[in-house]
Amino acid sequence: MNKALITLSFLLTLLILPIKTFAWGSKGHAMVAEVAFNYMDENTKKEVLKYLDGMTIQEAANWMDNVKSDHSYDYMRAYHYANFDKGANVVETNGDNIVFQLNTTIKELQNKESLSKEQINTKIKILFHLMGDLHQPLHVGYGEDKGGNTIQLNYNFRGTNLHSLWDSGIIEYKKITLQDCLKANNYSKNEIRAIQYTNVVNWATDTRAYLPQIYKTGGNKINDDYVDACAPLIENQILKAGIRLAGVLNEVFKN
Repeated sequence: MNKALITLSFLLTLLILPIKTFAWGSKGHAMVAEVAFNYMDENTKKEVLKYLDGMTIQEAANWMDNVKSDHSYDYMRAYHYANFDKGANVVETNGDNIVFQLNTTIKELQNKESLSKEQINTKIKILFHLMGDLHQPLHVGYGEDKGGNTIQLNYNFRGTNLHSLWDSGIIEYKKITLQDCLKANNYSKNEIRAIQYTNVVNWATDTRAYLPQIYKTGGNKINDDYVDACAPLIENQILKAGIRLAGVLNEVFKN
């Protein structure tokens, strides 16, 4: 094989390799935390910052991804997702999955009097992150394709996969900002209260409702129409994640 063919083969390989990212990417998770701060009362903000002990809300939201390189946290790796078959209902099962772990974390924080300051610090960071993960539909997706990770795609002459495109690709391509997410709020006060009502199974079911649209990629080559149609869904999911995160924390620190 001559040099030109070797070079071409190498470039083609790069195009089909998935881009390694974490859920929502650091920007998406940071925006979930920032949205939440827009819906928290002042006392809750003070309490959250007190327990974070110098860590920013953006850092807290990304903590579970940032510690993945530390093997002492390997037990948390499966906390980020739960897989359900197509057509199956979301159910909560004990163990290392996002539905159970998020629900458990919320309940533990609601009974925080039994926790140490360090434990509350960790639980808040887990809550920040898993609330974001739960609202990325492919984190409660199908096991057969590992939440879209095995579906290879190409967009803007770059190789990626469906999961990565939704984690951070569309956010970066469309330059989605905090203001974009906040402006997506068309909910009344009563609707916001309903959105915040704590039911993790219902939240996951709500998130999974977007999966049929997500999988309508039109093939392996993604066009701008697909990205343009998905961007508002992402803005709304980040908004809802932040609103629900604020609701949980306002309840935890109401006294």
